[in-house]
Amino acid sequence: MVGILIASHGDFAAGLLNAVELIAGKQEKVKTIGLHHEDGVEEFETKVNQALEELDDGDGVLVFVDILGGTPSNVIFRSLAKKRFKAIAGMNMAMVVQAVMMRDSMDEEELYENVLEVAKQPPILLHEMYQDMISREAEDDDI
Repeated sequence: MVGILIASHGDFAAGLLNAVELIAGKQEKVKTIGLHHEDGVEEFETKVNQALEELDDGDGVLVFVDILGGTPSNVIFRSLAKKRFKAIAGMNMAMVVQAVMMRDSMDEEELYENVLEVAKQPPILLHEMYQDMISREAEDDDI
């Protein structure tokens, strides 16, 4: 099973995993690491490298970080020099749900490609969807 590491500023990673587990159930081989004001970069990097080692049982690790250019993504970027894994910045809940739901049936590369497809989906503008639905209903009533 591909391990999953979710790293972020603050408690975003832990909150995201909590929300994902509401949909997908309790997850094994998933770790979250949050960078807080009192944390040093070296301490955060040590936690990341330790988590990467613990999560990889030979099937690989897929890493999610919140934003490109922040300390979590910079630390992950440096970790790539020491260990091979796939990493994606700009995570969202749909991506992580897809990863945890599909990781039993895919290898690291397939899972990564599958999650990228989810990431490419454009945002859904609910207000426009609602207006379209109301407009269609009005048209149907006129017929």
